[in-house]
Amino acid sequence: MKSARYILVATLAAVIALPIAALAAKADRKKADDSHPAFATIDKDSNGSLSEAEFVAALKEKLGEDGAKAKFSELDKDKDGKLTSEEYAAATPEKKKKRKKDAN
Repeated sequence: MKSARYILVATLAAVIALPIAALAAKADRKKADDSHPAFATIDKDSNGSLSEAEFVAALKEKLGEDGAKAKFSELDKDKDGKLTSEEYAAATPEKKKKRKKDAN
């Protein structure tokens, strides 16, 4: 009988903890995306990373398909086939520095 209680308590704990953990993870992803609104816009499946297809679709008009693929490859530092918000953000400071330099 005691083992049935333990199973019941463990099940209830999991039922309570899992949604809370999911909400916390979602909040962390949202926080990371807030610093780069464009990242969140490009991330169509909201999984917290950009696939090459998502990246190319977003930048194909601006860079052309080959240019967007080349840029994706350049930004994908760990070569895992997806861009994290950190990898995406790595390109941002260069643009800001360039804009400041062009403005002066």
